[in-house]
Amino acid sequence: MNWKCEIVTDLAPMYHDGVASEASKKLVKEHLRECPACRAYYKKYRPAEGIKMDLPISDAEDFVLLAKQMRKRRLLLWGGFLTYVSATLAALALYWAQKNR
Repeated sequence: MNWKCEIVTDLAPMYHDGVASEASKKLVKEHLRECPACRAYYKKYRPAEGIKMDLPISDAEDFVLLAKQMRKRRLLLWGGFLTYVSATLAALALYWAQKNR
């Protein structure tokens, strides 16, 4: 498999869904005309169908709750980190002051 085949197999999902750029569409279309292996791959290509993309309201609310919990945890971690740094700097300042007496 050469590099063009690898690119075409990477672009196949976007080409199939119609979201590839014009340059990518042109490259894939030309390559599929020339390469029987990639043409066979593309004919077999079936993106996942039947996947439910919309979330029920309860799941969306769960994600909002999770995001709030993560924000709270992040704030606590930053607070702990800043407390640690402040305590370390204070200890170093006291050590330095005592040493220079």
